[in-house]
Amino acid sequence: LFDDKIYLRFEYDNIISDEQKLKLCELLNSNLSGFNLKKIKKPIIKKEELKLDLNYSKMYAKLGLNTKDQQGLMAYLMNVFNELELVLCAAKIQTIRQRTRNIFIFQKNEKLEHSEQKLVNLLISE
Repeated sequence: LFDDKIYLRFEYDNIISDEQKLKLCELLNSNLSGFNLKKIKKPIIKKEELKLDLNYSKMYAKLGLNTKDQQGLMAYLMNVFNELELVLCAAKIQTIRQRTRNIFIFQKNEKLEHSEQKLVNLLISE
């Protein structure tokens, strides 16, 4: 996803044996060993598609994003949130007909308040 980390989660309808788990780990390791991470491409987000409300509540700030769904959008957003060390408390992710309507709730703190403009600048591309 970012920071050279990959997250994989597997769910099975049936219980698998330790031998099957070992084979799966070997297969994943062999396929990911030559894996080179690509730089995350900045998505196109217009200023009017982004709404940041630092006064959402006493303890939380709210970021609303209503934009075109794009490949790598969530990876880019999470990378920015991580870079600015924002504390994400809750999120609602909704995608309908090539549009995404996302709401992110952040813990309000000094880092967020001091990086408000930087956050907006990192997200907006037009």
